[in-house]
Amino acid sequence: MNGKDPTWDFANVLFAGPCNRFCPFCIGKEIPGRVNQENLDLFPLRNQDEFVNRIRDLVIPEVVFTGTTTDPQLYKHEEQLLLLLKEQLSGGESPVRFSVHTNGVLALQKIRVFNQYNRACISFPSFSPDIYEKMMGSRRVPDLAAIVRESEIPVKVSCIVNEHNFRDTDRFLDLAADAGIKRIVFRKLFGEARNFPILEDRAVESYYRENPVYRINGLEVTVWDFDRSTSKSINLFPDGTIGSSYLLARTPEFTRV
Repeated sequence: MNGKDPTWDFANVLFAGPCNRFCPFCIGKEIPGRVNQENLDLFPLRNQDEFVNRIRDLVIPEVVFTGTTTDPQLYKHEEQLLLLLKEQLSGGESPVRFSVHTNGVLALQKIRVFNQYNRACISFPSFSPDIYEKMMGSRRVPDLAAIVRESEIPVKVSCIVNEHNFRDTDRFLDLAADAGIKRIVFRKLFGEARNFPILEDRAVESYYRENPVYRINGLEVTVWDFDRSTSKSINLFPDGTIGSSYLLARTPEFTRV
């Protein structure tokens, strides 16, 4: 991974530890257990300096706080790390953006920190407590409209689609628009063999990384298939491994001694 490559899309900072939701499709279940060393109370992170050097060398335009087994806003040093990385990556030719990919449970409680990112993506599968519980392990649905009202940054919704919610697509879009959301990504689970029809009766407006993009009632809606995607990222795993695969479960560095 030496040298500059303008095709790198982003760099993930990954957190592991206890979570405030219990998703059956948690990505942490797909990667080796030794990688998920808890780091919610660790500062600096394992191998952080080398990770920052890679971001500089590869001229990566965006850093994303996210997780393997937990939510990034549960990280106890979230603001401190965010400010440090902003300082360390501020000297490049173009500014690095910082994003958080969260379940939104702590967004209102930590709204001051939330607003220090450049943008946010909230994993949010349903407005229905019944469906939300099946997909997130809790009936306590975050108040998406309140988050949007308090947010000073763009907020996108990421909605995993499976057997529990694919029939609720139209209602979901209406409620998301009412909440003030402008962008939605419907995500198919990686390796999902079943076909859940999503917006197949709608006209495609464009494509992003080979995935269809629709314009529906003022919403920009992308249907994202991990198997089809051509995105590229590097990833700082909780144990300090720096991976080079956008598909975390296929990280080649896991097999290296």
